Amino acid sequence: MTTPFRQILRRPGAARAVLLLPCLAFVAGCVVEEPRVRRTVYVQAPPPPNEVVVIEAAPPPPREEIIVVQPSPAHIWIRGYWGWQGGRHVWQGGHWELPPQPGAAWVEPRWEHRERGYVFIAGSWRNGPVVVNERVTVQPSVSVHLNFVAVPPPPPRHEIVIEAQRPSRDHVWIKGYWIWHDGRHVWRDGHWERPPHPHAVWIEPRWEHHAEGHVFIEGYWR
Repeated sequence: MTTPFRQILRRPGAARAVLLLPCLAFVAGCVVEEPRVRRTVYVQAPPPPNEVVVIEAAPPPPREEIIVVQPSPAHIWIRGYWGWQGGRHVWQGGHWELPPQPGAAWVEPRWEHRERGYVFIAGSWRNGPVVVNERVTVQPSVSVHLNFVAVPPPPPRHEIVIEAQRPSRDHVWIKGYWIWHDGRHVWRDGHWERPPHPHAVWIEPRWEHHAEGHVFIEGYWR
């Protein structure tokens, strides 16, 4: 015998079961898709090709530079040069730089005059000795300037060399000297330094007097 629907509702939990039937029927008739995971792939764009800058205006003459004290015998002086930035010539000051490896030689940047104008060739480090063939055209309007200083350097300062502070028997005392910096003479104190090789001899820096003024000559190991 069929049980009346009202009697079914009177049973405990029957109402909730009846209410859940449509939901179960709905779920049974649907296909539940799993959420898709989006993957973002970042592709690095290739670097732009080297741009060749061709300008009509010739670079100005090189500026006079004051070479400061060499940080170490291995450092090489990179002379300043005129670059091109923001639509105009910009001076890049010289500095001491340590080569990337022993024996490397610095090829200086330069401007080459071509048919359409002037092209800048960047400087670079090269392995081994580099032979640069230069063609120098002497013109009346072109002159080479040295760093002449009108004021002579003061007498050398008296220094006390403490032998007990000598780091090792191989170290050599480098005497102090005057350099020209920020429009005045500046004293560089003496110090102990190890020669680059056992038979190296230190050639002291000096000031030479010429008709145009005083010129500073850097010291070096020979």
